[in-house]
Amino acid sequence: MEGKKYRALGQDCKAVSEVMGAVLMISVVVLAFSAVAITVFSDGEAVDPPHTPHTNLRENINTSEDTVEIFHNGGEEIDFENIRIILRTGGKQAEFNMSESAVKIFDPKGNQLSSDGVFELGNRIVIDPTSKINITSGNAVDLYFVHTASDQVIQKTTLWRDVRDLPYWITPHTFPAGTAYDNYTKTWLDTELVDKDDDESTNSFIPQKEVICENFTFGINIEELGIPESALFSNVTLKIISTRHDNSAKEMELKIYNGSQWTSLGLISFKGKDEYVVTQCNITKYVKTPIELKNFEVEISADGHASDNSGKYFMIDFVGVHVEY
Repeated sequence: MEGKKYRALGQDCKAVSEVMGAVLMISVVVLAFSAVAITVFSDGEAVDPPHTPHTNLRENINTSEDTVEIFHNGGEEIDFENIRIILRTGGKQAEFNMSESAVKIFDPKGNQLSSDGVFELGNRIVIDPTSKINITSGNAVDLYFVHTASDQVIQKTTLWRDVRDLPYWITPHTFPAGTAYDNYTKTWLDTELVDKDDDESTNSFIPQKEVICENFTFGINIEELGIPESALFSNVTLKIISTRHDNSAKEMELKIYNGSQWTSLGLISFKGKDEYVVTQCNITKYVKTPIELKNFEVEISADGHASDNSGKYFMIDFVGVHVEY
């Protein structure tokens, strides 16, 4: 009897060993797959790749200084430390980051910025490439704007150093240095909104009993236009297309600046609500020389008279200047 019990106990132990072995094997497999899963899913780039900014850029070659200019014209901000610029011309290539001495960064007012900030609306990057590469007349310059954090090319464009033809209407958007500013919100507006007569326009709120304005800087490069400094203009015409919503702003004042003084051109009057008005003024006696054209600015202001602030705003659909000499 005791022998039978011993054999039975031995058989039970053998069965337990097989079960424990199977459990251990399953545990090893589960742990192995868990380790692989943790390795794979903990890789941030595989699951959540770096974000590529969506930014509107404009590029330009400043022929008078032989520099390359890049302007932030809207969209997302970019850390300067994540920007690399690649220039290719004449079979050669050069790369620039924002901390190099050949690179300068400016805000919309022309103040130089440090490279530890962000590239945002109205900012301008100026690159002097002469220490690494030569930009010669007639040669194409391929520019690559690279976002290093995501390792993506945000924009590729081809620039030419040749002088442009004089456009019929010069707008703040014609040259990348042009700006548009809303003094009530203290924000920079997209200059493309006033580039041509279309459905796009700026939009500024008019507070009760307070004068607000939009200021347009054209940033005209007379060297790039091929206008000699000794030229005297025979005709300079300013064109504005504007409207306002709500009858509280019956009139808007138009002023221009030629680098030395502001001049009021009078009032823009409206007859009905949401009516677009085309205003053209001959400003030759105020803007006679290329230097005055280079510093040309326009200011359009409005004030609200009604007691209710709701629905009061004005819109600028087009701002342009025509030059003859």
